[in-house]
Amino acid sequence: MDSQGKERQLGKRLERGGEGEIYALRDRPDVIVKWYYPEVLDKRGEELHRKVEAMRALRDAHMTRDVCWPLIRVFDQQQHWIGFAMYRARGVKMSFLAHALLYQRYFPGLDRRRVVGYLIRFVEIVQQLHDAGVCIGDYNLNNVFCVPSSDQVTLIDCDSYQLRVGGTFYPCPVGSPDMTPKEHQGVSFRHVVRTPRSEAFSLAIVLFKCLMLGRHPYDIVGGDDPVRNLRRGNFAYGRGQRDVPQGVWYELWRELPETIRDMFVTTFTAGADAPVQRATLSQWHVALSEYREAMAAGEYAVQLATPGRPQRSQVLHAR
Repeated sequence: MDSQGKERQLGKRLERGGEGEIYALRDRPDVIVKWYYPEVLDKRGEELHRKVEAMRALRDAHMTRDVCWPLIRVFDQQQHWIGFAMYRARGVKMSFLAHALLYQRYFPGLDRRRVVGYLIRFVEIVQQLHDAGVCIGDYNLNNVFCVPSSDQVTLIDCDSYQLRVGGTFYPCPVGSPDMTPKEHQGVSFRHVVRTPRSEAFSLAIVLFKCLMLGRHPYDIVGGDDPVRNLRRGNFAYGRGQRDVPQGVWYELWRELPETIRDMFVTTFTAGADAPVQRATLSQWHVALSEYREAMAAGEYAVQLATPGRPQRSQVLHAR
């Protein structure tokens, strides 16, 4: 039942996550419910409840439908808090967009302009969160949804975000090493304090993977795994471009504007050790917007190189 004591009927289970299950809400197709597992509630129920209430306090002033923010408290029949309701995201997971084959199935007719449009909107939403004092922390392409017929982007799984409300700090206790900046490697995520500079590193990995059809920036031919390369700041596409995967990956990298390539190089080499060297969200927004405008003016190729069938642009790049 909801916080007013009104009984609500759950629909089918949509997904199982690390902390709970997601259910449809019967008679409200635009709303879903997150129900935490009993063992999670036993261990961290009070902490989670406080954090969700703090997030609800931010909702009206800062959050839009682009972020699946907690809306309504949910209780079981014994009036025990078990989770919350939120709006349902529309679209396809960004991980399918950043995949060398799946994008063709889930994003028919996808081209560079649409990819860049999604990324511009993603950057804007993250900027909105930062303005509210919120950091995503756990960057996961499965938690970003894109609508194939538009540039609409929606973020889900927001109860893991880091925030500070009323003097209380709520950490993001989860994360992925391959999306985490060097300064936070090897540290319990529960003890990490994310900042706009650390977020800029993780966001740059998202941008790279989407522009490069899923290739991780620290994935090197014949080299170590991406996490070890990340910790060393060993970026294959840096100046000199040694160990760059050949074929479609080189084509995709070569077709990017020099400004964007330089921002990636700086962020993933010098910026691996020096957060102040990383491109900021504002700089990414400007660069991506200029890239989209340049494509509209015919200065850059619009089509995507297809895996297994590299395509060379017929357009001269403006410099």
